[in-house]
Amino acid sequence: MALIGARLRELRQNRNLTLKQVADETGFAVSYLSLLERDKVSISVDNLERLARFYGVRMVHLFQGAEETPLLIMRRERIAQLAGRVEAGHSIFTLLSSRTDAQLEPLLVVVGPGHGDPEFRTHEGDTLIYVIEGGLQILSEKGEEVILKAGDAVCYFGFPGRRIWNASETERAVVLLASAPPTNARDDVVDPHHRLLIQSEEGP
Repeated sequence: MALIGARLRELRQNRNLTLKQVADETGFAVSYLSLLERDKVSISVDNLERLARFYGVRMVHLFQGAEETPLLIMRRERIAQLAGRVEAGHSIFTLLSSRTDAQLEPLLVVVGPGHGDPEFRTHEGDTLIYVIEGGLQILSEKGEEVILKAGDAVCYFGFPGRRIWNASETERAVVLLASAPPTNARDDVVDPHHRLLIQSEEGP
């Protein structure tokens, strides 16, 4: 599969843009964009979405090169493997679809103990959250709180000013999060080799 840097370089070159032109329009440093196009640095999902908007494509388009299939199965062994990688203060988001024409963007989210969204997020599309393992808090800017345990689900018709959080100090939470495109912005770090979005409290 093509790496994200190669896809970004292809998009830029197809539009006959220089690195400086992209830097001037997006606010990124030329040196950073150069390293990014060579897959030498990580990028947050917020910043990746900024570039996707600049180029006029959906974020999933940047993963193009992966085989697009009408069926993708995530076995529990793979879920357990991902969950085992999560430490306290970190989370992992796995994009379950690479189709550029998808009407649904499903994510498998493993939220480490004492972790979650670092700030409140707003997403215009409908969002379904199903807790597979552990527990989760959904907090709103207005002070509302929803507590979900394993087996619980909630559907938001629009997702304004909310954040997800794992309040446990010892247990991880495994969550299925499905939303209508576009993908909600988060402070994640993309692992372009495995299509993983790795979230931590520290930026790239």
